[in-house]
Amino acid sequence: MDEDELFDEGITTEPAAEGSAELISTIITPSPFAHHVAGPTSSRFRNAMQRIAENPKSDVEAWQALITEVMNCYRIVQPKIHNVDAEVQLQLDWMESCFGALLKYYPYASSQYVAIAQMLFAESARTGEEEGPVYGSVDQVRSRNCQRKLEKIFTDTLGINMDGSPADPDDTIGGICTSNIDLWLLYIRTRSRQARRDFPNSEDTIREWTTNAYELAIETAGFCVNNHVLWKAYLQYGKSQMDNPKQMLQLRSIYQRLVCNPMTGLDQLWQEYEVFERQQSEALAAAFASEYTPKYTHARSVYLERNRVFNIQDLHINTKLAAPPPSNQEDEDYTSKLQEDYQYLNLWKTRIAYERTNPERLSTVELAQRIRQACKEMVCNLTFHPETWHMWSMWEETADTTGTRAVAVLQKGRVHIPDCTLLAQAQAQLVELHNPKPESCLKVMESLLETAPNTLGFCLYQQMVRRYKGIKAARDVFARARRELVATGDIKESEKKSEEGAEGSDVKNEEDNNGNRWMVTNRLDPSIGQTQPLNDAQKTEEEADGTTRIKPGPITWHLYAAHATIEHRLNKSPDIAARVYELGLRKNSSFLTKPAYVLRYAHLLLELQDTVNLRALLTRALAASKDSKSPAVTALWNMALQFETLMSIADPKNVKEAIAIERKRRAALLGPEVEDVCSGGRIGVGEAATIGAQKTTVSEQLVRDNGYEMSSMIVNGMGRAVEVLDVMGLWGSGVPNTTDLRTAASKTTAAEDEGTIPGGKSDEDYQRRLQFAALASSGGSVDAVGETSSKLLSARRLQQATATAPQGSAITMALQQSPEWLHDIMLHLPASRLRTPVFNKPPPHLTELALNSLRQNNLPTERPQDDKKNGSVSGNKHKLKSGGGGGDSSDEDDGAAGSGGYGSQFRARQRARQMMGTTNGSSNKAE
Repeated sequence: MDEDELFDEGITTEPAAEGSAELISTIITPSPFAHHVAGPTSSRFRNAMQRIAENPKSDVEAWQALITEVMNCYRIVQPKIHNVDAEVQLQLDWMESCFGALLKYYPYASSQYVAIAQMLFAESARTGEEEGPVYGSVDQVRSRNCQRKLEKIFTDTLGINMDGSPADPDDTIGGICTSNIDLWLLYIRTRSRQARRDFPNSEDTIREWTTNAYELAIETAGFCVNNHVLWKAYLQYGKSQMDNPKQMLQLRSIYQRLVCNPMTGLDQLWQEYEVFERQQSEALAAAFASEYTPKYTHARSVYLERNRVFNIQDLHINTKLAAPPPSNQEDEDYTSKLQEDYQYLNLWKTRIAYERTNPERLSTVELAQRIRQACKEMVCNLTFHPETWHMWSMWEETADTTGTRAVAVLQKGRVHIPDCTLLAQAQAQLVELHNPKPESCLKVMESLLETAPNTLGFCLYQQMVRRYKGIKAARDVFARARRELVATGDIKESEKKSEEGAEGSDVKNEEDNNGNRWMVTNRLDPSIGQTQPLNDAQKTEEEADGTTRIKPGPITWHLYAAHATIEHRLNKSPDIAARVYELGLRKNSSFLTKPAYVLRYAHLLLELQDTVNLRALLTRALAASKDSKSPAVTALWNMALQFETLMSIADPKNVKEAIAIERKRRAALLGPEVEDVCSGGRIGVGEAATIGAQKTTVSEQLVRDNGYEMSSMIVNGMGRAVEVLDVMGLWGSGVPNTTDLRTAASKTTAAEDEGTIPGGKSDEDYQRRLQFAALASSGGSVDAVGETSSKLLSARRLQQATATAPQGSAITMALQQSPEWLHDIMLHLPASRLRTPVFNKPPPHLTELALNSLRQNNLPTERPQDDKKNGSVSGNKHKLKSGGGGGDSSDEDDGAAGSGGYGSQFRARQRARQMMGTTNGSSNKAE
């Protein structure tokens, strides 16, 4: 950031010429206050100024520290603002310049607008006016300049002139800061003061102007945050005008509209309204109460509900500077900032979504105004987040079928985020859909390329040009992009000059005398994979003629790939497309390390049956990406394996090439440092035994003795054969797995595998075992292998249980009637005389758990008794009637019917176990 754009030295102390309405936008240096130069607080001030100079767009804390200091200085100077000398004038200009510089970078900081507007309101006051001097004279020229600046603030923030008319009739959005109640109150005070100046002897005119100002504020912001402040001010003004009988009706109208709006302190205002109506007429008060009580109740419930959905204080409406989203990945707290930004953005999305549900049951027009105002509040706090502008625009498109407001929103968002290609694309799409001349979308993308040229912008622009202007114009866009965008640093100086020609000459010259294309990837430059980052000059912004132009971005492989796709698929010229790919590799050798680019080119060469160049391309690309094991490189290896295997079908000589590429693929993606050639799993999963004097693992010893390739082929040979078949599309779903093989495990379920294994039943069984082994060796969960969901798991277990149990048995009925989460527990319950066992015996771990629990917990000393008064016979649950089941239960007592609790024999055995445990514990302690 150039400090000259932010700081200005040598500003004269003479007042600005009459008619100037813009705030000073560069901070005056040095500061005219002595304590900023020397003193205990000077270091803090200089630190804030230095941080602002280094990062004016995102250092919010430094700006807040500066504005706090400005307000402290204003309190010192405030008694002198109407008796201005050269020193005071310079101090006032310095304070204005601080606000002006801040508002240049944060154009919707409404709280800062309020602060500077209040200062200008006081400075523009005349003798005898509000905040003006009691006696004496003021500088009329200076007062008029401050008044113009104040009115300019209202125009910029509220989108209105002083008479309430729209500042720009063609602007369908209006002011963005219209939700700030303090701004509206200051506008009302300014409008009322202007009426007193123009019509000092006409109370009716003054009352009319003031009332119209209040009505405009109520109509625009009467439902916003802190709307109770505006309504109470209007109510207080209405009460002060009660000398006129018409004002009583106006006051009643204020009350009746007020109680229908959710706001803070609504209960108290409702009580005041009831008192007001009773003072007028009891009968009329009862009639109005019956009419407005439901409206008041609904407004109150909406207010409470809104605070339950989101906390209005967490939104920081009109109080927080709109800092750009975190972008410095080298910052230590980058992740925490991302998390905070994510939560704050989601909070605003929740607020907008809630307003869209129409909780206040508004009409279509009122609801649209309400949502639009909420969107304005959102962009005030998240000005530099493109998703907020896009979300607002998408809603506007649903509310307005013409798309006028939606386009205007995106256009305004692009002013603040000029390098956002996504916003330009969205605007171009809307123009293309709603404009009578769809080709007008070209102007949108042209404006982006003039402001912030980048690869994505040229690709999208080329597509539109191809759609409306044809083949030649699209090729010209490709040539223009290569001239304007910044190269990645590996183009020779002699080759740069050739790019100034047309695109067609570069492509056509890449043929030898025989007309055959020569392969540019047959040489592997040492600079492959090393791209030069843009320097600071290429990242900075330039300002000229009031417009901002960002330095061109770098050329990426997407430019060549997009143009080649158009040539191949739309222009029906695959040969030209191949030459475009070759041109990209020759001009930017780093593209060879981009698997996506190489794969696109490889598929085209495969379609053209250019096997020589295809093999050379894959060989050089894999050599350039040998140190990478990303999923994209896996796809590149799969392509090479698929190609070589396919070639081996036509020529037996290529069989060895296919085997060799499979071995290289295995070694590159796994290797001895990942694959355990002893068990066939992965190294690091489980503890491996060591052997020999050197205490090496069996896997390490095998690699040392037999080599990795032989050891891996012995233990995992069939699995590797399956991988080859999977790449060839002869196994599984037909889609090769591009997951990193170090953690790869087939996630296909049993239902998805059905019919996808074209072999025999043993092949299908092996595939399932392979899935299980892959999950187990990677440390994953193997509980649900082959299961589609927990519901399917429960259904299968239920089916197994009911199949082993007799038809209509108790266990069958219990399983069918119980919830799914109880099925696993019920299946492990032991058998009883009323239940057929599902399993022969409970699992050992459940038995051990139950015994440990019984040993650690003492039984009650008194035997539980049933309540015979209620006729409860719990003992019948454990004792069968004669002939009902035969045999005695060891847990039963032979007492009277109705006895319950624990059986005597069971309790005797339990006491014996406890005694044995106590005896053993004592003997151990003695020893």
